[in-house]
Amino acid sequence: MISGCRDLSATSLLVLLLVVGNRSVASDTPDLPVVAANDNRAPAGEHQGSLLTLRLVLRRARWYPDRETDPFIDLHAFGEVGKAPQIPGPLVRVPEGTEIVASVRNLLPRTALIHGLHEHAGGPGDVLAVAAGTTREVRFKAGVPGTYTYWATTSDAALKTRLTDDTQLSGAFIVDPPGKIAMDRVFVLGLWLPDPIRLGRNVASVNGKSWPYTEQLSMRVGETASWRVINGSATEHAMHMHGFNFRVDSLGDGEIDQPYAADARPSAVTQRLPPGATMAMTWVAGRTGNWLFHCHMMIHMSPHMRLPDGTPRADPMEHDAAAGMGGLVLGIRVTGETAKVPAAVARDQC
Repeated sequence: MISGCRDLSATSLLVLLLVVGNRSVASDTPDLPVVAANDNRAPAGEHQGSLLTLRLVLRRARWYPDRETDPFIDLHAFGEVGKAPQIPGPLVRVPEGTEIVASVRNLLPRTALIHGLHEHAGGPGDVLAVAAGTTREVRFKAGVPGTYTYWATTSDAALKTRLTDDTQLSGAFIVDPPGKIAMDRVFVLGLWLPDPIRLGRNVASVNGKSWPYTEQLSMRVGETASWRVINGSATEHAMHMHGFNFRVDSLGDGEIDQPYAADARPSAVTQRLPPGATMAMTWVAGRTGNWLFHCHMMIHMSPHMRLPDGTPRADPMEHDAAAGMGGLVLGIRVTGETAKVPAAVARDQC
């Protein structure tokens, strides 16, 4: 791995040159399947009435957090059997009352411990162990509507202590109320963390991509957005909305979701999300402009959130490279006629 230290020995410098020359940070197999960035729009599995059949596979894969011509990382990833691996893991989304039959095939050389594939609300002790080279199946009811997460480790680590290969083994688990599914978006935050002490050369991502290659969102003035944000990483994030307040509809820890009453939903511009935490939020695009939703912890939106290819993180055609942004950033463009902004909102345009 590459450290964030400035002083390099001759041996370290040689390793650095070899790594950059190969455009890889953690390469061990030349023919690994390529990870597909998961925008969490298409639920995984096969639905038949009130039954969901879900066939997951754990395997080693090649992840390009930027473009596929940029550096890559070889690590562990979830996928559906017969499909490309995904980061974040395949979206599990079902209405309340659904019965889920889930199987996990482990192609990794170590036992995998799967958290979150169970009825919700659940607890940290609900774990499925899948030995190397085997497949295990579980059957359970989806449970209470809410925003949840599932995740895995091959080192018996807690979510907040997962490192390197396992850091992207997280996915969204959404249980909807019966009836029509809300037109909301799901964003899973990730952080590739090879060394918890040296913070240089980490990679932060939203739905499998890092700024400026994260999704560029478009909205119209007056449009209401409902989002679910899941922290699938080993560190906390302070998620901040530029230009607008948002309402916090619910907060959870990945296992239990706690909704606020409609008349008690707090208004915020920044919400702290510890490792594994979830948030449902609603906001209104009140005026035109280019806005950001990002982690307010500067290291998580800085050039340190990049792989060492020697080029500026930002694309000069779409963003000023001098701004030096990277990592946990979503860009939002609001078009249309600007409505009158309520005074309470106008005071907060940071």
